[in-house]
Amino acid sequence: MEHFQSRWTADTLSTVPLPSFPWAGHHFEECHFEGLDLSHSDWRDARFERCTFQNCQLSEVRLTSVRFHGVTFTDCTLNKVRWTTLQPSFLSFTLDRCKAPLCDWEDMDLKGMKLEQSDLSGNNFSGADARETSWAKSRLRDAIFQRTDLRDADLRGSTDWTIDPSDNRLRGARFDAADLRGLVKGLGIQLD
Repeated sequence: MEHFQSRWTADTLSTVPLPSFPWAGHHFEECHFEGLDLSHSDWRDARFERCTFQNCQLSEVRLTSVRFHGVTFTDCTLNKVRWTTLQPSFLSFTLDRCKAPLCDWEDMDLKGMKLEQSDLSGNNFSGADARETSWAKSRLRDAIFQRTDLRDADLRGSTDWTIDPSDNRLRGARFDAADLRGLVKGLGIQLD
């Protein structure tokens, strides 16, 4: 297992090259990745602790058995990522201002996660334990919430969401009082 503690940016790659892919078994601790295109890369069995990804292209990254602990993604593009393949016992990360459409979170334990100010259009959250998860100010157009545990979740400021109260657990969930259309849409009720 190779261990890394480094900072990689688009400007420094010529002097500090990234390890070659796949990153199978690599351990990244307190690393910073900025302005990199890592799309379609293979991170299988890698471990990331207290790392940051900023302004990175990470579409369709392979995350099989990857461990994230204290990882932050800011202003990144994460199209079509299958988060479901992450190592569930080592899962702690944040999305902030990311573009992450068409991702899969089905049946995951997302308790307490922060998926904020991000475009999560078309994401599948079916069966997820999303208690205390924050989607504050995120766009959730066509996101799927079926059998999702949203108790004490925060959806204030989020837009374009539709959540069927009869199919999801919502006790204590927080919504904007002025925008509850997503809760009644399936009932055929119109709010003016």
